[in-house]
Amino acid sequence: MKVNIIDRKKEKIEVTPESEEDLWVLKTVLRPGDKVRGRTVRDVSLKGRGEKERRPITVTLEVKNVEFQPFTGKLRIFGVIVEGPEEYGLRGKHQSILVTPGKTITLIRDGGWPQHSIDKLSSSGPKGRAVIVAIDYDEYAIALLSPFGYKLIVEESLRLPGKDDPEARERILNQYIDRIAKAIVDEASKNNAKLVIIGGPGPLKELLAAKVRELARSLNVIVDNASMGGRAGVEEILRRQTLAEALKTYSVARAEHVLAEILREAASNPERVVFGIEEALEASELGAVDTLLIIEDLVYSIDDEEREKANRLVENTEKYRGEVIFIPSDSPIGEKLRAMGGVLARLRYPVRGG
Repeated sequence: MKVNIIDRKKEKIEVTPESEEDLWVLKTVLRPGDKVRGRTVRDVSLKGRGEKERRPITVTLEVKNVEFQPFTGKLRIFGVIVEGPEEYGLRGKHQSILVTPGKTITLIRDGGWPQHSIDKLSSSGPKGRAVIVAIDYDEYAIALLSPFGYKLIVEESLRLPGKDDPEARERILNQYIDRIAKAIVDEASKNNAKLVIIGGPGPLKELLAAKVRELARSLNVIVDNASMGGRAGVEEILRRQTLAEALKTYSVARAEHVLAEILREAASNPERVVFGIEEALEASELGAVDTLLIIEDLVYSIDDEEREKANRLVENTEKYRGEVIFIPSDSPIGEKLRAMGGVLARLRYPVRGG
């Protein structure tokens, strides 16, 4: 992401996202009450003509909510207009600004942007993507993984002849392997993914991996074990150490691994793990939070008190150089985290009795 600090107090930052990853980082940095200046379109009343016309305008919004739409290249910022063309009388009106890669906007925060937020914006950029595949003799699934989540692209059953006709079974199976391998290579090319991870319980994963390597020698193809194919197999692969190591920069993939790690630690060292926003906030104010998993919806909650606490928790954690992993609420791990109160934190040291 291109970042330009406009004023010496660091209250105004001009940013130009260049990828979907940049849009995701913008969502995680913006807070309710921040201001954003940018171009948008609106139906405005034309004086003396008694009619409305849709026109491009530049406005400054006080941010109320931010919505990121994964795999669409769109981020929409909702808020109330605090500055705009005076002739249209827009102050106080609700408006949104659509942000896409290549569009420049100005971010404004009273009191200045903290350095960790500026660093986060500056270091953002395309980290690459991966294609995840889970296959067995009954079904397969192909998913695209990015830092902000994964999208299931294909989920199909394999309709193979019975084992009493081995020639026909092998012929149909090879046709499936050819078709699936081509689909994998096409998705990788279309989405600039350099890594493919193929998992499953039997030998099919090796056959498929060999075919993918034959079709696209530039792809890094990793074979891993999974107990099943299909969607469930993809989700199992997302939780495995193999993927966590290969994709350390991918929030959702790494979050699955971190969640499992923290829960194991909660069983053996419960004093080093806290659940829920209240206990995590208390620990963050002492600088004790090492790793924080938080559902992103809490940062934009309609409940003022809950939203304020979530934002303080995030800011405290980042201030003391803890890691914050934002979890999309509609992701599988988001549902698990919601059942735990939406917040899970691993501590550097205990802050209460075990």
